[in-house]
Amino acid sequence: MFNLPWETALLMLPWPVIWVTLALVMYFKMRRDEKSGDTEE
Repeated sequence: MFNLPWETALLMLPWPVIWVTLALVMYFKMRRDEKSGDTEE
C-alpha cells in the first residue's frame, strides 16, 4: 500500500471507518435533537 511498511498501513487504515462512524452518530443525534425541538414549540 503506497510502498509503506505494513505497520504504518495498519495504523492508517482504520481512520476513515472511525471518522465515518462518528459522523453518522453525530448526524443522527443532531437530527433527533432537531425533531424533538420542533415538537416542543
